[in-house]
Amino acid sequence: EAPQGRIIQPQSLALRELLDHGVVTLVLQDKELLFALQSFKIPPQLVVTDSQAFQHVSATVPTEIPLTSFSILMARQRGDLTIYLQGLGAIPTLQDGDRILIAELCSHRPIGEDIGRIKIPQWLTKNTGKSLQFEIASGKDFPNDLTAFKLIIQCGGCMVNRAMIQSRLKQAREQNVPITNYGLAIAHLQGILPRAILPFPDAYRVWESLRAKS
Repeated sequence: EAPQGRIIQPQSLALRELLDHGVVTLVLQDKELLFALQSFKIPPQLVVTDSQAFQHVSATVPTEIPLTSFSILMARQRGDLTIYLQGLGAIPTLQDGDRILIAELCSHRPIGEDIGRIKIPQWLTKNTGKSLQFEIASGKDFPNDLTAFKLIIQCGGCMVNRAMIQSRLKQAREQNVPITNYGLAIAHLQGILPRAILPFPDAYRVWESLRAKS
């Protein structure tokens, strides 16, 4: 977790990118969102939220305004949205006793409501109604043999380069193990995935195609 008083790396990277491209950006907390939206003469062209605030922000931001999360931005920049979306297809097939690998690339001290160790397992268990087994791979501690897992949920990888994430995607695909991403998994489990990927037309078409086949 980020120390108190600091913004987390995905937010910092996104803000730096926006500044470099001369984009007018307003940063605020979710409790200030409604007032800000009501104050705008011209609505924002994009709203980016922390994944954990997705439900509140989605309910507050009008549907005509594009919405996504910092984690999904990271998934697109360093991972592969198509592979991650395909990985979500494993969730409805999970059964009691299935092993899920939570893969986080930074070695941080977890807090009581840690997103990868606590919240995602809780949401996934509630969504599936199954008794699942969760295992954590922290830092570079990533198993060579992934075949025991029914699903891998990978963090955004904000503390590593793109090559590291791509190597994990390659390994999972070679072993035919579904892999997805924190942000996409959260959006899916909270029922707002289609809207969260709508700003990325190619990814949205992939999701529509996957839904048509299911």
